[in-house]
Amino acid sequence: MKYLAKIVKVVFFAFGGLFLSMVVLAFTSVPFYSFFRLGQNPDKEILLTHPQQVVMFGGAGMPSEDNLMRLYHTAALARHFEVPVLLVHPEDSLCQAEMTRLLHQGGIDSVRYMTSGANTRSQVVELMEAYPELTEEELLVVTSPEHVRRTLKCLQKAGFTHVVGKAAYPATVNFDLSLKKQKLGGNEMIPAVENVKIRYTFFNYLKLEITCIREYLSLGYYKIKGWI
Repeated sequence: MKYLAKIVKVVFFAFGGLFLSMVVLAFTSVPFYSFFRLGQNPDKEILLTHPQQVVMFGGAGMPSEDNLMRLYHTAALARHFEVPVLLVHPEDSLCQAEMTRLLHQGGIDSVRYMTSGANTRSQVVELMEAYPELTEEELLVVTSPEHVRRTLKCLQKAGFTHVVGKAAYPATVNFDLSLKKQKLGGNEMIPAVENVKIRYTFFNYLKLEITCIREYLSLGYYKIKGWI
């Protein structure tokens, strides 16, 4: 029982320390820049003159925030460069139909699918086996910001030589979030929380920390497995 009590105590303090560290970091810019780094291309020397295809890596349902953001950027890039789209997504007829419909609404007619693979590594392997010619083409890869680094490293490890990532960031708001001139009502004895950093940034950064922890652990796992 003593050993069990010690283990419980150590685990309790470890998680408590982790939570306290996350709370403190949420008041800094560390979560933002950690998240931003995941969305950058790991190899700055690879530059595309004109991509031959836009390749979107998906894995979420439809509709979902992740897939809708990816599809939005995919359609915009495909229209801009006037190139076809290849969607890498686990096989699901409902999701595929909805994604195709949204791309068609966005003016994209040339869409094809690669439907095998349930994680980034397996998707990349299946992509190389299904379309070996793509290893020499210039590809513009669209995925969620936290997945850009891992996806590109997987592609490069598999032999894709000309790949650049595009993080599907959401747009930022451009209006005043203060409450000074807002009609709020309610209990006037309780002051309104005017500080935007407390109302929004702190909690957004907490979520970013969880996302970053998960993704950096995934990068470590992929590295150990020899996938990147």
